[in-house]
Amino acid sequence: MKKTALYEQHSLLKAKLIDFSGWKMPISYDGVLAEHHHVREKVGIFDVSHMGEFWIRGRDAQTYLQYLTINDVNKLDVGQGQYTAICNENGGMIDDLILYKTGEEEFFACVNAANITKDFEWFKQGASRFERVDLENASEGWSQIAVQGPNSEAAVLSLVNAQDQERIAGLPYTHIADISFGGSVCKLARTGYTGEKGYEIYLPNSAAASCWQALLATEPQTQIKPIGLGARDTLRLESCYLLYGNDMDESVSPLEAGISWATKLGGEDFCGKSAIASQKTAGVSRKIAAFLFEDQGVPRKGMQILKDGEDIGVVTSGSVFPSVGGSGGLALIASNKAVVGDLVQVNVRGKHKNAKLVKKPFYKAKTKD
Repeated sequence: MKKTALYEQHSLLKAKLIDFSGWKMPISYDGVLAEHHHVREKVGIFDVSHMGEFWIRGRDAQTYLQYLTINDVNKLDVGQGQYTAICNENGGMIDDLILYKTGEEEFFACVNAANITKDFEWFKQGASRFERVDLENASEGWSQIAVQGPNSEAAVLSLVNAQDQERIAGLPYTHIADISFGGSVCKLARTGYTGEKGYEIYLPNSAAASCWQALLATEPQTQIKPIGLGARDTLRLESCYLLYGNDMDESVSPLEAGISWATKLGGEDFCGKSAIASQKTAGVSRKIAAFLFEDQGVPRKGMQILKDGEDIGVVTSGSVFPSVGGSGGLALIASNKAVVGDLVQVNVRGKHKNAKLVKKPFYKAKTKD
């Protein structure tokens, strides 16, 4: 298994390590429930260095990305980012990602760890249509540390000098800025995957351990703690953030996944647009829905969803909800079979557990606070 530049830090902290997308990653340090609550109430740091980082540069970079991705790249100012996705010709999602405009002719993309190789091949294939596009897969040389929770700003400000503190404190949601740490130029983005105010720090591998240690050194002031991927999953699920490979894949379109708000069907052409537009005209046959258990139990990916004895879909993500209470999840269900408020059943190892379809999200995100 691959190891991040922070692997030794996790070992020193006696983290429970697992195989995650081919990486040896911390699932927890003090337990998932305690870590979940700590992020909601205080602040935690996550090693997410397994994620992928691409640079897209050149005079045609913006035109190229406008074609390659589903969102409207032309709306981005330098220093601004957007949630988006890349789709195949059939409208299926190859991956979802965050795209930042870091210069007039430069963009930075963060992609999912399991999809790095697949995504970069797709990026290269798309670039063949344009003359002036340079691509760089910088994933192996970069680390990423997520700082999430109400006290995240105080923790991040400790990393920068007094001159930069005002600039960083005023960084709007989804924006990105350069910071200097340990002699390295790093990227600080005001985003996250937990539903809390937070940041993601992109930095060279050589600076990762010292940055991790510097953040933990703020514990007396910020109460910061390391958090594993187990709590990252329960935090994102409460906020109904999608997880690629669970809630969508190449068989699921952006409309079915519920991200039509990030899909520029009214604008210029993009890869998969025709298929997605046709689907919108005809009406989607499936949709991602949220449900809460009314019976005891914990739903898991792959469990059958039924209504009045009829198979209407499948659980894509499920868990307990430490902040909301109870348990529930997301499911891909037939659009014409159930609506919010309906009672359905989840087949939990042969037992049909009652659940109610509810509006998304379970937990109202505070990312813009």
